[in-house]
Amino acid sequence: MIRLVASDLDGTLLDAQGKLPDGIFDRIRRMRAMGIVFAAASGRQYGNLQRLFFPVRDQMAFLCENGAYLNAFGKTDRTLFPRETAEEIIRDILDAGMEVLLSTPETSFLLASAGRAYTDDIIYRLRNTVTIIDDPFALADDYIKISAFHPEGVAERGRPLQEKWGSRLHADIAGALWLDFTLANKGSGIRRLARMLGVSLRDTAAFGDQYNDLSMLEIVGHPYLMEHAPEDLRTRGFAPCRNVSDALDELMNF
Repeated sequence: MIRLVASDLDGTLLDAQGKLPDGIFDRIRRMRAMGIVFAAASGRQYGNLQRLFFPVRDQMAFLCENGAYLNAFGKTDRTLFPRETAEEIIRDILDAGMEVLLSTPETSFLLASAGRAYTDDIIYRLRNTVTIIDDPFALADDYIKISAFHPEGVAERGRPLQEKWGSRLHADIAGALWLDFTLANKGSGIRRLARMLGVSLRDTAAFGDQYNDLSMLEIVGHPYLMEHAPEDLRTRGFAPCRNVSDALDELMNF
């Protein structure tokens, strides 16, 4: 019996305009009434997800910042960077000519020197809770995620950083424009969330479409991969999914 359903957002649950599908709030309520917990599993921040799912925010769980921060029915869990590690990653991102986004459970820090198109996208499209800063090394905050962004893509620019850091932490491509650094990933996040809720991973379903979803899809009992996912992910034997809402309706009749 399915007891936990986790879904990635961008490229998975959200449409091309970044909007939730019609009827998702009713589906979340129905799942909750059936004893099934729905969890948003995203690289986005907690405040962003709270606003996006506002009508049902108290009836679901949140796996935020690629698993670095969990919030479910009053329980929380966070995975923090050591300070020296965080500062070295920030320097590497800036030296590579990419924008940096520093995430805590409460806010996202953007540099005042960042390009206007980038900051507008974070503030107005993603609607993150944002704090503008001048010096990322002057802060005393603890980070749960550090992200690199480039408008022309991060695959080539980010490869040296992935090679440097990949054996020490998670450095995952999240769509074409983002490279996320965490000490957690969606796999460790869903494992901790399931334990927090007293749910078996065998009774957990997950939906995703990108490489940062792979660690989650590999360990749940019912993994679903969107049909537009990269070809090498489609060869891994996950159940194909065209539409998350339709799949949720099928699961609720499982």
